[in-house]
Amino acid sequence: MSNPSIGVPVDAAPDAPALVRLVRGGIVETQHRGDLAIVGEGGALRASLGSPDRLISLRSSIKPFTAVAVLLAVEAAGGSMSSEALALSSASHAGADEHVAVAQGMVDTYGLDPSLLVHGRPSPLRSGTSGELLQHMCSGQHLSLLLLAQSAGVEGRGYDSYDHPVQLRIRAVVGELLGVDMNAAPWGMDGCAIPTYGVPLRAAAEGARRWANPASSGLRPELVSALGRVRDAAIAHPRLIAGGGFLDTDLIRGGEGAVVAKQGAEGLCLVGAPGIGIALHTEDGDGAARAGRVATVAALRAAGAAVASASSLDLHRYVEYPDPRGGVPLARVEPTATLANLTLS
Repeated sequence: MSNPSIGVPVDAAPDAPALVRLVRGGIVETQHRGDLAIVGEGGALRASLGSPDRLISLRSSIKPFTAVAVLLAVEAAGGSMSSEALALSSASHAGADEHVAVAQGMVDTYGLDPSLLVHGRPSPLRSGTSGELLQHMCSGQHLSLLLLAQSAGVEGRGYDSYDHPVQLRIRAVVGELLGVDMNAAPWGMDGCAIPTYGVPLRAAAEGARRWANPASSGLRPELVSALGRVRDAAIAHPRLIAGGGFLDTDLIRGGEGAVVAKQGAEGLCLVGAPGIGIALHTEDGDGAARAGRVATVAALRAAGAAVASASSLDLHRYVEYPDPRGGVPLARVEPTATLANLTLS
């Protein structure tokens, strides 16, 4: 039986509405359905499409929140983390030299053992990297989990186990940040071989709001301070969060110091902006990496967020398929009227 405090499973919720469509000439060729939750002060639902209680897997969108758990442990042990290390701990990065340099710096500074990393090496064919271990998109987070273990005085080996002290600490801190009992949450193994947890979409949106607005998060002071540090790190180093051309990096760049964002696999995007948090999930997983970014920018525009008009988002407002002959685009991915006409309460 499902736990109603955790959310409604994707196969038990009402059908999600079409958020984005691909138009080719006079043909609506495909549609992408999804759910959207926009929350305001105190997590109050300001607008939604589909089911705001839809159960979603946090996947990589959890990383800024696990970075808070790491920072708290490091500082409790008398240590510190640089802004760059905090940003990479929150990242799904592109494996560029700038990312690897920060990852290597974490290894060197804290004496971490890369042989304990469980995420494996990135595929050179799929990632465009040379396949080195620290080029893996999750290397920053995984190194930070080894750092959490070190700071807590526990063995780092096995940090991928659900019952490892690292995962117990993550569930405690992330649960407090999102307002969810993570020990009651359904879970599975992420693609990088650590547990991932299921939460309602609106809880993820509230996490994003708190991340962007820690002073009005209602959290205890230690969490407010740590969340603020993680927020400031992302804003100071947006390219470390993903890389040039990625939606979350471009959202942070365009937010003029007031916006944070983190994507997760299978069509999830979290955005925190002044006063609001947005969580959007594309039902089909958005394998073409087009629907989620178009829908997210449209949702920000509907919410009246200033970042929606930023030039850094020009490649994400629509996805156009060029004419090889140099003419007008052959097709365009665009928001549906349902999403474009959304209003906030």
